[in-house]
Amino acid sequence: MKKTLLFVSLSILMTVTFSCKQQPKAADTSIDYADTTYWYSLGDESHAADVFYVYPTVSTISFANNDSSWFADITLPEVRQEANGNQRFNKMLYGEYNFYAPYYRQMIFEAYQQPETILDSLAKIAAKDVNDAFQYYMTHYNHGRPYFLMGHSQGSQMLIELMKSGMTAEQRQLMVAAYCIGWHVAAEELAEYPVALKPAIDSLMQGLVVFNSVTDTAAIGVVSRGDVVGVNPTTWTMATDTVPAEFHLGLAKYNEARDSVLIVPCPTRTYLYNHTTVCPDLDPEMVFIPAYEQMFPKGNLHFADSWLYGGNVVENMRCRLEHY
Repeated sequence: MKKTLLFVSLSILMTVTFSCKQQPKAADTSIDYADTTYWYSLGDESHAADVFYVYPTVSTISFANNDSSWFADITLPEVRQEANGNQRFNKMLYGEYNFYAPYYRQMIFEAYQQPETILDSLAKIAAKDVNDAFQYYMTHYNHGRPYFLMGHSQGSQMLIELMKSGMTAEQRQLMVAAYCIGWHVAAEELAEYPVALKPAIDSLMQGLVVFNSVTDTAAIGVVSRGDVVGVNPTTWTMATDTVPAEFHLGLAKYNEARDSVLIVPCPTRTYLYNHTTVCPDLDPEMVFIPAYEQMFPKGNLHFADSWLYGGNVVENMRCRLEHY
């Protein structure tokens, strides 16, 4: 069971070989998203709505003598391949929709250990790629259909940046919801972008949906600390009452025999604490990795968030689309 649960989220991770690198340089090139090489998936347009998906930190390839080593070099097939397991899982999970998923020059995990000024400059390159891919998708593939934004971890970070400054009013109107899982929005960001980052605070609203999970409040880590928009994904509200286990509709699990993603039971009570969802009935060892305890202490479920509520997310997407 545990091995299967780790399938997707630990593909994020993190066999990065740390090395002494030079000061990072800003990328002075753009990715040509007219080239299908830089798309994992271009939806077949057979469904009424789309998913634009941005994957989390998956790059484990480090180029010690290359100034671009802070980023995944997606011109290399082996680097693109690193993202494919995660994207394939999500394409199966959200198979009710046309699935669009670009590759992008994401930051490797080591970048998150850099000072904030360096990290901010690095994030601009990844954010630019996601913005460029989204604009290409809207111009050439969307054709006026409603769509969902979907991401996890770094993918969600980049989608939030897209929502801040990369979307027109017309594009926002077509967005059913943005599921930015495993990230955060600070009070200052919400105040600065009240329209672009409008939180969806019930199960039907258009807008931004954020959630992060722990097994107890002591495990809240840096990724979700300070979040002001997080909801409980078993109710899609900011209510803090304890929610019975039957409201958890199951986790998404890869079934190797069927080569498919199934929703399987995972009963746990939940409650919201400082915009983080607490799951007191789950094993704190569930996705714990000692090497990353500083960022993700035992009981932090960051590496599970993208599939832990698979049944709830799939059902909620149907409800929001119908309401839209």
